[in-house]
Amino acid sequence: MLPRSIRPKACGRPEHRRLIRTLATALVAAGTAAAAAAACAAAPPPTEAYNPKPAADDVVLPLPCGGAMAFRRVVIPSEGPLSDRLVFVGATDSGQGYAESLRPEHIAGSFGGDGKERWYLLGKYEISQAQYAGVMGESCPKAPSAGGALAQADVGWVDAINFADRYSLWLRRNALDKLPKDDGEPGFVRLPTEVEWEFAARGGISVSDSAFRERTFPMPDGMPAYVWFAGSASSNNRVQQIGLLKPNPLGLYDILGNVDEIVLDPFRLNKLDRLHGQAGGFIVRGGNFTTAEDDIRTAYRHEIPFYRGSDPRRAKTTGFRVALVAPVITSRGRLQAIENAWEDLGREAATKPEVPKPEAPKVPALGDKPLDDPISELGVIADAATDANMQNRLKNLQLAFRASFQARDEQRDRAAKARLRLGTFLCQKLQDDGIPIDRLKDVLKACVDARGADNERCRGQKQLVDSEEAKQWANLRYYADTIVTLDDDYSADIIGRQLGVLKSELGAAGLQNLLSVADTYARHAAQYRTTQALDRAAWLAECKKAG
Repeated sequence: MLPRSIRPKACGRPEHRRLIRTLATALVAAGTAAAAAAACAAAPPPTEAYNPKPAADDVVLPLPCGGAMAFRRVVIPSEGPLSDRLVFVGATDSGQGYAESLRPEHIAGSFGGDGKERWYLLGKYEISQAQYAGVMGESCPKAPSAGGALAQADVGWVDAINFADRYSLWLRRNALDKLPKDDGEPGFVRLPTEVEWEFAARGGISVSDSAFRERTFPMPDGMPAYVWFAGSASSNNRVQQIGLLKPNPLGLYDILGNVDEIVLDPFRLNKLDRLHGQAGGFIVRGGNFTTAEDDIRTAYRHEIPFYRGSDPRRAKTTGFRVALVAPVITSRGRLQAIENAWEDLGREAATKPEVPKPEAPKVPALGDKPLDDPISELGVIADAATDANMQNRLKNLQLAFRASFQARDEQRDRAAKARLRLGTFLCQKLQDDGIPIDRLKDVLKACVDARGADNERCRGQKQLVDSEEAKQWANLRYYADTIVTLDDDYSADIIGRQLGVLKSELGAAGLQNLLSVADTYARHAAQYRTTQALDRAAWLAECKKAG
């Protein structure tokens, strides 16, 4: 029998005990009992402590002491270096309007792919006790803790920041080749911003716009299947292990409930459509294991002071998850692309796409002819102004016009995408209705062939076919109307760009079957733009074959 000092019981999991028992027996036989005891210290934490629900598309990075960290991609469609997405965060029904009122924000991704989308990475789970100990401990734990899979609580903002810093440094020193890169620059770990957290918590582009605005992400199996909240029916008012319940649509576990999650930003009050100017303590999001079920909501947002008396403020209900992102300006080339995009902001709506923009005069002179682009015209007037006050005011006016045009451009793009989405679903409906109608027509033909057109049963069948075809042609006329107005309202360039954005969103929402349908609708719109002919019968036939 092994000496008590090196028995493998303390190593935790059965597979670890079997491994250590084998190693220890061999080492004892060789007279190296001390080395056998050290083998227990080398046992890695169990998988349950860092990725209890593995998925094929997880991004997994190593951790100190043999652990790992699983991340999920949060995708945002992108059209360029200054492209971002308007989202509405907060709510209208929480009774906490000073903190949670609905407001507009913008979000963009850190890492690039094919140029049509960018993404950031967010921790799949809340940081577990085993992960926290592995990063923050002076040495690796001698044995996996029985509570290692519990979410780490009793931390403050500074603790979370220190964890992210130490983990980033460890990755750069020990696993640099495994870090995702953007423009050649490795990413780094930090707390998520408040908007990054809420965008992901609501389901990102994997849910519809209406579902995104709901009180919580879609929970078809009921809240107890997804959230640890107060009471014996759920958490029993105790912190729980990570990953035991079901995830949100992005594959994120425990994003609501279990422990409050710290974000990077300082707390600011909500002033209707914007945040108030005073910044205070840190923010926690999502609710915790003592939050009542009725109070669980994605908009849940509370301020926590950084300090309590002479000590850092910590609480048994407070934990965190981390994000993995990249710097914004990664190279000289990226900076040049940003500067070029900045110069183009707000200009697109001021000129016709077919007409090249005239170059502004090289010298501060008005010239004989006004420029077609009002933004450039204002710049020329400002440069030519001899009074410094007038020049500054004209420059400010130029910026205001650019911002206004840019807002209009973004609103136009969202409307074009919505029109494309409508056309896509109409084309799909024509298919869903058209195929059964074709079957009804086959049944009618067989009836007429067998019994004759005057047969009572055949006449009833014909009435049904006529009724369904009338509905179908009404939908087809509506489908054609959307194509006409799409051509009237938007250029081919805008339609092409927004089609790419729409397809990214459909793919992220698991609607891959609609990608070819969207292409079919866009193709019909392009045909109409060229021929100005409403070929409804051909469009119907192609919609029935799409998907």
